Amino acid sequence: MGNAWDELLAQSEPVTNTKGTVATTAVIHSLSSETLHQFTTLCFPEGTSSLLDTKLVNFATIGWTNDLEQHCSLDVYTLIKSGPDALNLLKPFLQERSSKIHWLILLDWSSNDQQLWLGELFSTFSSIKQLNDDNEFSVWCLNSDKIFSLQRNTTVWQSAHIDFVLQSLRSFCYFNDSSLFYIDEHRNEEEDEKALGLKYQEILKHAVEGRDMEDYIEMVKRSRISIPKGCDSIGLIKTIDERFEPTEVEDVQFLTRYTNFVPTTDGMKDGREIYNFYDLNEAQSLTSFQVNIQEELGKMFMKHRKNSKISETRR
Repeated sequence: MGNAWDELLAQSEPVTNTKGTVATTAVIHSLSSETLHQFTTLCFPEGTSSLLDTKLVNFATIGWTNDLEQHCSLDVYTLIKSGPDALNLLKPFLQERSSKIHWLILLDWSSNDQQLWLGELFSTFSSIKQLNDDNEFSVWCLNSDKIFSLQRNTTVWQSAHIDFVLQSLRSFCYFNDSSLFYIDEHRNEEEDEKALGLKYQEILKHAVEGRDMEDYIEMVKRSRISIPKGCDSIGLIKTIDERFEPTEVEDVQFLTRYTNFVPTTDGMKDGREIYNFYDLNEAQSLTSFQVNIQEELGKMFMKHRKNSKISETRR
């Protein structure tokens, strides 16, 4: 399949950006289409989420004008992880890119799969680095307000578990030059819903534009963590619990400790906790995924080629 797609992509003219346009490329990597939809609805300009929805792969170009009066053009690829080799679906498209690629890795506190997160991050980052050399990373944890209901409504989740997950994520991001953002849509009485949404849009825009994010740093509010790349340190991570050693996250044995300590639960039913212990070795292969892969890639290629032609007419 790779050779065929290489030939198809070779037919497309290279994208040439219009003068004065800030252009970049982003890939949104999600474990579910629901999480992807929620993220794009909240963090992307209004009306663009439907362009990025997918059950497997998709492509769209999203534009906006920032506060510096610059027009920004973002080529966005969306990918639902359907198996360990899912990233290979993007290889024919991304190998044509000469600029830095921004990878937005989505996790979801409402999915009750926190036990898998660290292993998933190690695996995904490793695969990405094999796929492309010039990358920017950010990890986005949606529905982070759920950490409070986990503590209230279950007996297995305690404050120590929430802190341990956070310190593990911060340590991983610190050693992998990645930003970390928690997304909490639950607003306080004094907060405006629209303003909260615009805040997350601005965080995303600043991140993909590579702009200074000092104004968006948040390390105290547990459900609204916002730590841009380069703003964290081992000392700051240890302020949560000084017994935690961030350097140990790089040790292979730490993954076992992480999965053993982090609890899992499918929630509450009739006042009782429903548990689901995930098998880290279970992963769907692309051949068993309930989506016509060739058809989805065909649609994506046509969008990709159409975008190239539009860019060519603007030269």
